[in-house]
Amino acid sequence: MNWNTFHHPDVSLPVIRRRLRDELIILLSETAATVLSRGGSDFYGHCYPNQRSYHSSVARLKKSGLVAVRHRDGSLPTLRLTEEGRAAVPDYYNPHRCWGKKWNKRWYVVMFDVPERERAYRDTLRTFLKQKRFGCLQRSVWVTPFDVRPEYDDLERAAAVDSVAFLFEAQTVLGRGALSVVEHAWDFDKLETLQGEYIRFAKSNLAKLSQHTCGESELVQLLRMDNLAYSQAMVLDPLLPEELHPPRYFGKDAYQTHTELAQAVAKHF
Repeated sequence: MNWNTFHHPDVSLPVIRRRLRDELIILLSETAATVLSRGGSDFYGHCYPNQRSYHSSVARLKKSGLVAVRHRDGSLPTLRLTEEGRAAVPDYYNPHRCWGKKWNKRWYVVMFDVPERERAYRDTLRTFLKQKRFGCLQRSVWVTPFDVRPEYDDLERAAAVDSVAFLFEAQTVLGRGALSVVEHAWDFDKLETLQGEYIRFAKSNLAKLSQHTCGESELVQLLRMDNLAYSQAMVLDPLLPEELHPPRYFGKDAYQTHTELAQAVAKHF
């Protein structure tokens, strides 16, 4: 089956792969769990160029505590995520946990001034803020609606961040309304384009899936393509509480379409 492909020049697919840590995590935790009701290591093996690559991936994950391998009466091994593995799954694979949070009407603003000679420290701090889905008001001013005081306390204790940064709690930012802050801090124009393209990509493949009978390898290929495409569409999403969603936000539609495709593949199995 010639599935439609997804690509956007502003998002690096190799970076997406690294951020996922391993495709196997996603297949174990989400899509494959929908498809399979029992162990099936051969199924997961289709996602790798050869068996050696597959088993190396499993070994790395097992060593890092992300998956456990259990044997049942001599049958094929069943792979399961440990608690550490579940924590490694990106939030956008269960976004309702973020969308459903009640906003306390407070913004948490991090401001820092790191000397040029400490550039590596500054870059790492920015990377941490991006991973925590902060929005960037200015290069050294970052904002989030989520209470990050515990994480900031860890930074103070372990990385002396209090010597170069301050954390503020504010009811307003720049004298703007909440949605104005959201649109200023996060690039929802880019996000709208990415998620709109993903929705079109996934729905076109859903249409193909409904019109043809597909073999297992074709279905696995579709799952893999869709997981990576969905990740590209959602990796920049701040997953804000629902009351902070701008009018043109497509994240919920993207998640719903992704879920529909996984369920459709499950029916074909």
